[in-house]
Amino acid sequence: MRTVLEVDGLFDGERVVSNAAIVVADGTIAWAGKRGAVPKTPHGERSELRKAPGRFALPGLINCHAHLTLDGEPNFSAEVRQSDSLAALKAFRNARAALRAGVTTIRDLGANGAMVIDLGRAIDRGLVEGPRLVAAGRGITSTGGHGFEVGRIADGPDEVRKAVREQVHAGAKVVKIFSTGGILGEGAPPDVSQFTLDETTAAVEEAHKAGLRITTHAHGVGGMRIAAEAGVDSIEHATLMDQRTVRDLKERDIPIVPTLCAVHFILENAATLPPVVVERTRAVSERHREGVRLARKAGVRIAAGTDAGSPFNRHERYAVELRLLAECGLSEEEVLTAATSTAAAVIGRENAGHIGAGCDADLVFVNGDPLKDLALLQRPAGVYVRGAAVS
Repeated sequence: MRTVLEVDGLFDGERVVSNAAIVVADGTIAWAGKRGAVPKTPHGERSELRKAPGRFALPGLINCHAHLTLDGEPNFSAEVRQSDSLAALKAFRNARAALRAGVTTIRDLGANGAMVIDLGRAIDRGLVEGPRLVAAGRGITSTGGHGFEVGRIADGPDEVRKAVREQVHAGAKVVKIFSTGGILGEGAPPDVSQFTLDETTAAVEEAHKAGLRITTHAHGVGGMRIAAEAGVDSIEHATLMDQRTVRDLKERDIPIVPTLCAVHFILENAATLPPVVVERTRAVSERHREGVRLARKAGVRIAAGTDAGSPFNRHERYAVELRLLAECGLSEEEVLTAATSTAAAVIGRENAGHIGAGCDADLVFVNGDPLKDLALLQRPAGVYVRGAAVS
């Protein structure tokens, strides 16, 4: 059975098509284009014209950086020490919340075990409904480094190689390392570099040997430059960028995932958070936004990710990241590209992030033109994943 969905317009991941139609068959998109050019149904098959849940369609949104096992509780240090069973339950619930908000693909960048990997397998097998998951398992950090509460601690190139191999063996679809300290937790602060070039290179080599992409948590320029020289595939946060670092990333075509939501929600709720977290956040906030502006001006690829699970940063509030990217100077079209086709390329899911023949039938519908009003994405009129409407 083929389903034909007619819409006033669609954004296919790169451009807008008006008076459009989308043909869905067996969980994929068979065709998309102008409504008057819908191809005839192949002999022996049936076709059904169905009213789309909204007037405008986009590819399913992609969150390049989330932590599904975390709810965004204010006490981060306490939440990351939760039991594995509670973490697994939260991961399922948060994945569903994100899906209903239009996020059909999530890259999960760190949990205290393989629970998100297992959830992704269950979704792929059809045991439960949920978004497509690209999970890292445990992030890899250094002794005393950021993320040690839930990460795999490794020091020296050989130990780093072993840590990457462990994540691959556990079923990870991406590798995550920590190149610098961070804002949350009890580890090193944001400007401290954690891994040497030799250690980072070892991680990159092992990930690529296994056919996986590798990304890194990096706030300070020292850690970003080491990661770039070692050949990481993307950089998370990229909070303290300067002109030299932007130039390095552009020359090596390394994209960034700014996770502006993480800083935004901490500052919005500063009165309820530990003073050290607020102090670290305020110290990087303005430089963070300026760095995104520099990167955008230089042509560095920017993909959307929220760091959902950090304090007050809920998984269903993905659309806030899109507004924050626009505030940093990205046009509406650039923002939507960051949330769809660019994000798909960054996480290695080329069938996602586009509306076209052979692409995943993951769709978001809104009642209006998001290229004129990004706020429409805060309240999707409907969501499809694998060709079926989300319940």
